[in-house]
Amino acid sequence: MKKTLLASAILAGLISTTAQSVTVYDKDGTTLSVGGRAEVRAEFIDTEYTEENDAGVEETKDGSIDDKSRARINFEGETKISDKLTGFGFVEYEINSDSDFKSRYLYAGFATEIGKFAYGKQDTANVQISDMTDIASYHSGIQQIFDASSDKQANNFLYASTFSDAVTIQADYVASSEEDDDSYGVSVLYTSDFGVDLGASYSDSNTDENQVTLGAAYTLDDLYIAVTYAMGDLDEEDDFNSLEAAIEYKFTKEFRMIGIIGQQEQADQDTEDFYALEAQYRFNSALRTYVSYAYNNLDGDDVEDSLLAGIRYNF
Repeated sequence: MKKTLLASAILAGLISTTAQSVTVYDKDGTTLSVGGRAEVRAEFIDTEYTEENDAGVEETKDGSIDDKSRARINFEGETKISDKLTGFGFVEYEINSDSDFKSRYLYAGFATEIGKFAYGKQDTANVQISDMTDIASYHSGIQQIFDASSDKQANNFLYASTFSDAVTIQADYVASSEEDDDSYGVSVLYTSDFGVDLGASYSDSNTDENQVTLGAAYTLDDLYIAVTYAMGDLDEEDDFNSLEAAIEYKFTKEFRMIGIIGQQEQADQDTEDFYALEAQYRFNSALRTYVSYAYNNLDGDDVEDSLLAGIRYNF
């Protein structure tokens, strides 16, 4: 049962990236759903800054607050053409606290007996592996090193299919608007009945960038543990390696804790080295609150720890 549910969820993610939506039209095999979120977030950064007091004298103070709030709205459509063919489309927009408006996803395609084919702005094949450890509200997701292995890529042709309710295969080809900058990727995720998930992906581009990502996860009742490891080339001379580990435990139906470890090295320089801990409380399927703290182990004057608090409402 577990592997059937996970495989279905992965394929459903090709059509929709929202966890909650409302069907506003359903007639003659055609449906339209609307969903989204309103999420207010504040990041408290441990840093020094100067501020002028009432007497006009500059004072040095510690700490700053960065507004990370955002809102999203998405539309998902599906129409049944025949018993073996279904058309679908999905679009999602986001607006942040600075009123910047952008499209996150915009794609359409067909679902067939041999899998789903889609074109547009969507995730690359690597994402189903990097998502194994990208489970925190803010402090996670370091395994998308460059565009060929990242989410929300435009001009992306994606194929996805699940075999025997256990093995999910994805393959993508991104036709870049830049000359000689096309890329491709392929990934395989195996989901077992006994809680073990294993995955691997390969991404490559014409600019000498390539990435191999390996992932493993284990689920036991309310406990989830996962590790992903990425390695590859940044160019002809420089390489990278990256490790992300995640653990989540659901103490109750509403309350859970999430821990993240992230370490990354690019061109012999440490670019990520942090530990993060998140407490999350879900009142119901629509409303949640969370607090996340990340301790940064990197050296340097601009290295900062981060504390983020947020309230998220899904609709």
